[in-house]
Amino acid sequence: MTSHSSALMTAYRDHVEATTRLIRIALALEWTILTRFIVGVIVATWFSIVYLVWTLRHVQKIDQVWESLNKPVIKLFRPRIFAFLHGNINPFVKSLDIRVSTFSKGFCTAILRNRRYNRDQFKNIHSSAIVLFAQTVGDLALQSILKKNQSATLTTMTMKYKKKYAAHDGSLLTATSDQFQLFMNEEKTTDLSSTDNHNNTTRRVMTIPMQVVIKDYMLDTVAIANFEWEILHTSDA
Repeated sequence: MTSHSSALMTAYRDHVEATTRLIRIALALEWTILTRFIVGVIVATWFSIVYLVWTLRHVQKIDQVWESLNKPVIKLFRPRIFAFLHGNINPFVKSLDIRVSTFSKGFCTAILRNRRYNRDQFKNIHSSAIVLFAQTVGDLALQSILKKNQSATLTTMTMKYKKKYAAHDGSLLTATSDQFQLFMNEEKTTDLSSTDNHNNTTRRVMTIPMQVVIKDYMLDTVAIANFEWEILHTSDA
């Protein structure tokens, strides 16, 4: 009886050891597969980013660039990649580190963080940086609705400050194009059509007002920027 019980215990221990060994082998295999999968995703993402940056570096339609970056995994890095590509058109995007968070037809929202290179002597975001920030957001919102035969020129800009901005390190400002859809549908023609006899083209000038609202990290309105853009529409006669 004793020898029979001893044999059962030995068999049980062997079974437990074999099961434990199989679990260890399975975990090691799973970890190897998982590691290779993660490395593969990282490498594929890196090559995809390099390819997109290379192919989009000369694209002038900025909304097309934004949509091209709307891909799995790459979408996580879209604000940073978009800022890099947009910096080829607007150098202040790179120097101020402006990050676009939402961008669609006639609408744009971006973030400006309080950093050492955009501060004044009081360690707040410099007023010049805020002006450039608002203009960049307004320009993006406008460029997204322009057609190939249209060009825009900023003719008027006013800034009205609502609150004294006192920031701390790491805080941010957000700028959002506001009321632009309404104004876009109420565009006002300021110059009648004129015909160029040499090129046989017709030019029409329109004026579009726009408003950009800037808020702090407490969502209080810091400033409101009002723009007036002159849109030149050129078409064949």
